[in-house]
Amino acid sequence: MDQCLRVAWFPGMEAIAKQSNFLFSPMSIRAGLALLAAGTHAAHVPGLRGHAAPGRGHVSTWPQLSFAAAIFVDRSLNLTREFVSSAAAHQAAARSVDFENRPAAALAEVNAFIEQATAGRLRNVLPGDAVGRTTKIVLANGLHFKATWARRFDPSDAVRRDFLRRDGGPVRVPFLSDAGRQYAESFDAPGLGFKVLQCFYKMVGRDGRLDFAAPCFSMLVFLPHRRDGLADLLRLAITQPDFVMRCVPRREQLVCPCMVPKFRFSFKFDVRNALRQLGLTAPFDKDVADLSEMVSNMPAEGLYVSAVRQTCAVEVDEEGTTAVAAMYSASSPTYSLPDKPPPPPMSFVADHPFMFAIVEYEKAEVLFLGHVMDPTKED
Repeated sequence: MDQCLRVAWFPGMEAIAKQSNFLFSPMSIRAGLALLAAGTHAAHVPGLRGHAAPGRGHVSTWPQLSFAAAIFVDRSLNLTREFVSSAAAHQAAARSVDFENRPAAALAEVNAFIEQATAGRLRNVLPGDAVGRTTKIVLANGLHFKATWARRFDPSDAVRRDFLRRDGGPVRVPFLSDAGRQYAESFDAPGLGFKVLQCFYKMVGRDGRLDFAAPCFSMLVFLPHRRDGLADLLRLAITQPDFVMRCVPRREQLVCPCMVPKFRFSFKFDVRNALRQLGLTAPFDKDVADLSEMVSNMPAEGLYVSAVRQTCAVEVDEEGTTAVAAMYSASSPTYSLPDKPPPPPMSFVADHPFMFAIVEYEKAEVLFLGHVMDPTKED
């Protein structure tokens, strides 16, 4: 089980209760925890590795996906040579800042790093009270995803119609519409039926040109049959190994109508609290944490992680998707199953709360996981 996906349970369920949209990046969290594990004493590393998933902390960058990471350490501390080397191996820059004497300047530097890493999409992620004179360490990373649809939605096909929120209240929103052959499938699990629509992004190589050897990114839209079925879908996504990728549609079929609302929103939460609820407490406890592999001059009061936060944003429109975050072997999507008769036409109208995932198909990697409760809400 991907422990980082489990982080979604607490903020995700809270968002559902508040009828709020939700988004988080397990990839961003995994990369941050891998960096933290590199500076943790061996006695505490096993607990971290359960969440950091060794070997999966490295993020490959492509024109659609960019990543940057850094660990900000107070100037009074000296980073060990081994940790600086490990940080570099995790694509992270180690930076020394003056939290003690210039907390505002240090905060500005962290926020500037995140803004640059997310191509300006996320600004002032950490609020003014996030760091202070006693702050010793802040982990930060930025994940930016921007891609265009392989088959662009025609703006002239967009329609305005009602989206029914969980409480039954309707909101009028524009829907992307593209009836025709789509990768889609319907699942009728006991107690929870749902449909999945897969929308592919253009496969672009490092030179910015079409390249079928490039990573295959796609968005999966999970639409529960019931308007109140979102919580059950979220539970399956984070508790069942590879649930998201096991639900990837395996062939095309006629989908008519095919409608998904346009949406744009951001979401932020305290990752530290979520990890604590999952049992990972040592790095955040000043009496227990042992980051002796990180610094050579451990202060008398000890050293612990004071803040781990994540802010994500997503925008889906006719052109494609922009998604950002600041902190198994799949088959080719082009194959068909000629030995089975084509499925009957199905409809896919995401006019009530749904879950979505942005994934890298071949590596079965979930970049972002979220849900839409109300497409009109941006925060």
